[in-house]
Amino acid sequence: MGTRRHSMEDILELMKDPESLRCVGLVGHIDHGKTTLSDSLLAEAGLLNESLVGEARALDYLEEEQRRGITMKSANVSLYYEKGIREKPFLINLVDTPGHLDFSGKVTRALRLIDGVVVIVDAVEEINSQSEIVVKQALEEAVKPILFINKIDRLYRELKLTNEEIKNKLNHIITTFNSLIDRFSDEKYKIGWKVNPENGSVIFGSALHKWGFTISKILAYNWTFKNISEKYQNDDYEDLASIFPVWESILSAIITHLPNPKESQKYRIKAIWDGKSESDLGKSMLNCDPNGPLVMCMSNIKYDVHGLISTGRVFSGTLRKGDKVYLLDHDSEERIMKVAIYMGARMDNATEIPAGNIAAVGGLKKVRSGETIVSSESKDVMTSFENVKYVSQPVVTVAIEPEMLKNLNSLQENLDHLLIEDPNLFYEISSDTGEVLLSGLGPLHLEVAVKELEEKGMNITVSKPMSVFRESIMNESSEVTVSSSDNTMILSLKVERNDLKTINFLKKIKLTAYPSYTQIITALKKNTSLKKKETNGYIFSDVYGNLVLNGTNNIRFEVYSGRKKQKQQLAQNSKHINQHMIHVKDTLIGEMNTSFRNMFLSGPLCRERLAELKITLTNLELKKLADEHFIADITILLREAVFKALKQTGSVLLEPVYELIIQAPPDQVGAITPLLAQHQSRITEISQNEYSAQLQCYMSVREYIDFSTELRSRTSGRAFWQTHFYSFEEVPENIRDTIITEIKFRKGMFY
Repeated sequence: MGTRRHSMEDILELMKDPESLRCVGLVGHIDHGKTTLSDSLLAEAGLLNESLVGEARALDYLEEEQRRGITMKSANVSLYYEKGIREKPFLINLVDTPGHLDFSGKVTRALRLIDGVVVIVDAVEEINSQSEIVVKQALEEAVKPILFINKIDRLYRELKLTNEEIKNKLNHIITTFNSLIDRFSDEKYKIGWKVNPENGSVIFGSALHKWGFTISKILAYNWTFKNISEKYQNDDYEDLASIFPVWESILSAIITHLPNPKESQKYRIKAIWDGKSESDLGKSMLNCDPNGPLVMCMSNIKYDVHGLISTGRVFSGTLRKGDKVYLLDHDSEERIMKVAIYMGARMDNATEIPAGNIAAVGGLKKVRSGETIVSSESKDVMTSFENVKYVSQPVVTVAIEPEMLKNLNSLQENLDHLLIEDPNLFYEISSDTGEVLLSGLGPLHLEVAVKELEEKGMNITVSKPMSVFRESIMNESSEVTVSSSDNTMILSLKVERNDLKTINFLKKIKLTAYPSYTQIITALKKNTSLKKKETNGYIFSDVYGNLVLNGTNNIRFEVYSGRKKQKQQLAQNSKHINQHMIHVKDTLIGEMNTSFRNMFLSGPLCRERLAELKITLTNLELKKLADEHFIADITILLREAVFKALKQTGSVLLEPVYELIIQAPPDQVGAITPLLAQHQSRITEISQNEYSAQLQCYMSVREYIDFSTELRSRTSGRAFWQTHFYSFEEVPENIRDTIITEIKFRKGMFY
C-alpha cells in the first residue's frame, strides 16, 4: 500500500496536466461495497492506515452515516497514484456516492463533476434496481462506466458454488451490464463503452478482504478462479490482498479505461450544455483550456463555520482566489474568497485550480446547486449548464412544529440552510394550519433531515410521513370572461390540461440557462407540443407543469425579466396598428410572475397545489389607462376567471406513485404478493432464480408508507427493496372522497 502522503505541491502540480487527471465516481446499489472499496484506495494514497481498511468507512465522515452504516452524502478526495516507478503519476479526483434512492439527488449532482464511474455490483445480488438507475443516470450525463464485481468471496463462502456456476453467474452480470449500456447510452458509445473481462474493464474481487484482479492480472500470475476457490476452501485467503491488491486493479483500470478531462469534455460538454459549441466559450470548454475564460458548474453546497462552501467542476479557465466571478442563475457578481481541494472531510487550500479539476469554493453567498459561474466579462454570452436530471422528486411530507412558537423564525432559517445544501428537500408554511410542511424523496430522506434540525438545537414535533397531493383538471374549459367591479377591466381566458411532453419539459426547464427571451421560445418550440403561436405568447411556467400564455392581440410584454433583461421584438409601429395596445413594463413582470405562482398554490378540492394547467389569456380590455394598480387588479381577475373555469373542467386529485422493486429469497414470494395486493399495487413482473426473487410493481406513496413496515415484518427482514418516483396519477375514484375529507380535516377546513 501507499507508504507516504504526497505533498500538496505534488497534487497541485499534477492538476496542471489534464492528461494526468481522472475525475471518477464510485456508484452502485446500497451495501454493495462502495465505501469499503474507497478505504483501500485511501490507504494506497497514504490517507488511511491499512489496518483500518473495511472498518473505517473513512469517506462516511458524518456521525449519522457511521451510525447507520450507509452513505448519505457524496464525499470527495484527490488521490495521488503512481502506476509504476518509471511511469508518470496520476491524480484521481474520487467521489464516493450514496446507494440509497432517498439520496439519489446527491448521486445526480455528483455525476455533473465526473467523467467516469466504477459501478460496483454485489456478485450474489447481481445488477438490481439501483444499479440500473445509476448506470442510466451516468450514461445520460455522458459519463463512461467500468464494472467491479464485488463480494466474490460470498460465492465461495455462502453459496458454495462450483467454478462453473461462478463462471456462469459472472458472465450473466457482465451481459446484463452491457445490455444497460445498449439501452441507455448514446448510439456512438454503445460498442466502445461496453465492458469486457479480456481488456480489463471488468474487475473481480472482494473489497472487504482487500483483493481484486482483472483477467490479465490473474493469468499473469498463472492462476485461475480455481485457485481463489481453494484459498477459501482452506480458509487461507488473507494473502490474496498482497497478491492481488484491490486498489492496484481498480486504479489501473481507471487510468486505462476512463477518460481524462481533455478527452471527455469534447463530448460531455455537448451533452450537459445547450450553448453554441462553436463559440469561443464553447471551444474553450471542449478543449479544457486552462487559459480560456473561467467556466465552472457548481454541484454540492454545504455550510461550515466560515459560511457556504460550494463544490464544482472547472470546465474552462483557471479558478483563482480573489477573482470576481458572475453567478448566471442568480444574476449577481461576487468575489472568490477561498479555493481548496477535498481530502475527505478535510479541505486543503490552494491559490488556483485549472480546468478539468474538482474544486471547493468559499465566499459565494448566493451560490446554489446547479449554478454556473463565469468570468464577469463572459456573463452576456454564456449559457447556463442544463438542469441536472433527478430520478425522483419530493413526494413524501411531514408536518413540523417548534415546541415554542417564538422559535418559528429560527426553524425557517435552519430549513433554508438545509434546502441550500439539499435541493431535493422542499418546505412551505401551510396557510390553513400554520404548520411547516417539509417534503423529501422518501421517509428516510426526511428522517435524516429532521435529525439534522434536531442536531442544530431545534426542539420540534414531527408528524407521521404523509403523501404529497396535487390537484388538476379533467376537461378543457370554454372561454371564461370576468370583469372588475367598476367594469373598467374585462378579462377572458381558457384553461386546459397540459400534455405529458410539455409537462416533462416544464418540470426541468431552467430559465436562466437561456440568456434571452428568444432562446426560451426556441427551446419551447423544440421540446414541447405547443403550437408556434402559443410559444410566442409564453409568459410564465413552473416546475409543476403549469403554463400561462398570452393569446391576446392587445397585450405586449416590454421585456423578458431574465438574466439579460432583453427586450422582446415587438411588431413595428404596433401602437399605431392597435391604439388600445397594453404594454406591460419590466417593473411589473416580477410582480406578475409572483401573482401567477400564488394563483397555483391552492386548488378548489382541498387547497392542494394546482398542477399541469395551461392557461391562455384570450382577451383583455381596459377602459382606462393602466396605472400602478394594474397588476393587483389583473391578479384578482385572473384568480376569479381561473376558478370559474375550473368549475367547468372538473377537478381531479393527483398522488405520486413509486416504482417499487423488491428482492427476497424465493421462498418469501408467497408472503409478499398478498401484501402487495392488499396495498393496491400493480405488479408488472416477477422473476426469480435459485438464489433470489425480484418483484417489480407500482404503488402509491400513500400506500407505501405503511407497506414498508409491514413488508419488513412479514419477511422477518429478509426482503430488500428500493423505490423511486414514477409519476403523478389520479387517485382512484372509490377512495377519492375519503382522502379529500381526510386532507380537509387535517387542514381544519370544516371549522
